[in-house]
Amino acid sequence: MLMAFCRSFTYIVSGMFILLFPAFLDVAYALVDDRTVTLVTPAAVLNKRKELIRYVWGASGFPRNGVPQAVEKNRTSPVSGLKNLERVDTLHIPMEYGIRGLAHHFIPKRMNNRLVVLHLGHTDNCTFNDGVPGEPDIGMRRTLNVLLVKGFSVLAVYMPHTTIEDCNGGHEEMFSLATSGSPMKFFFETTAVSLNYLLKGSDRYADVSMVGLSGGGWTTTIYAAIDPRIRLSIAVAGTVPLYLRYEGYNHDREQFLDSFYRRAGYPDIYVMGAFGVRRKQIQVLNRYDDVAFGERQHDTVKVGIPFKAAVKEYEKKVRAALKKAGSGSFKVYIDETAQRHMISDTALEQVIITSLSDSK
Repeated sequence: MLMAFCRSFTYIVSGMFILLFPAFLDVAYALVDDRTVTLVTPAAVLNKRKELIRYVWGASGFPRNGVPQAVEKNRTSPVSGLKNLERVDTLHIPMEYGIRGLAHHFIPKRMNNRLVVLHLGHTDNCTFNDGVPGEPDIGMRRTLNVLLVKGFSVLAVYMPHTTIEDCNGGHEEMFSLATSGSPMKFFFETTAVSLNYLLKGSDRYADVSMVGLSGGGWTTTIYAAIDPRIRLSIAVAGTVPLYLRYEGYNHDREQFLDSFYRRAGYPDIYVMGAFGVRRKQIQVLNRYDDVAFGERQHDTVKVGIPFKAAVKEYEKKVRAALKKAGSGSFKVYIDETAQRHMISDTALEQVIITSLSDSK
């Protein structure tokens, strides 16, 4: 990926090759040392949230007034075999440089007046309709179906360039775009604008939770830190702190962008996502994950302690910071049943559904 990235910024001038990088682009792959939790007061959390919002969106700030360009109501469901489904509305959120945000609002027949944002993240097939013949089962369709059966409305959100119509990836290239704030905003704006539309002037939803897998777990983690409208956030196989990763980690730039994580490392971001009255953040890490953030990807020699001990160490630090700050809950659940990068039945029933039921 690094070579492909470099080729995209090579120009020939007078027979010479010149490698150009925008000034704001981080070109070094050394990772921020984020082992220290610094946010231990309500004021510190609120100030850091403001700082990150300024970094992401610049002077315009959080897109509180943004609305979808179009809402197509009563569309054919893009996911098959769903129970208790009344209708699906599709939300279109255009962004700069022709980047298109897309989300589906699944509305159940029998509602409990609660909303769950379900974030897809990186997938090769760019669909929530997984687990059908010919498609691997990563747990998204199962999760969506169970949520609907339980009466939750679901806002199913795609990452940019990761939809059926636009499934080319292209995340690395977004960081070359000159924009106010940071290209990081392209990962969050669809969720923010969709929630503006669904929550404005309506008492339909008593609360909003967010669940995501992989890159969707990363999005869930960061988005909950910057938008306190998310009360419960559950990230599956989404992140671990940078100090626990290989030094040469060099893909998914949003995961390690130096100029962002020097402002707030992951443990501080976990505090921000969990802090607040009745707010809670849960991480699910698959011990046997075949892609990321499991025991297979953990380097005990470099880190100095085994996988589970390392995870419990940062969990303890974040929980201690929240206790000092006065509210909020954080927990890491190590899933022993998932054999790959997925939301397992165990995570779905014992973590996601149980936590949603407990957070009424």
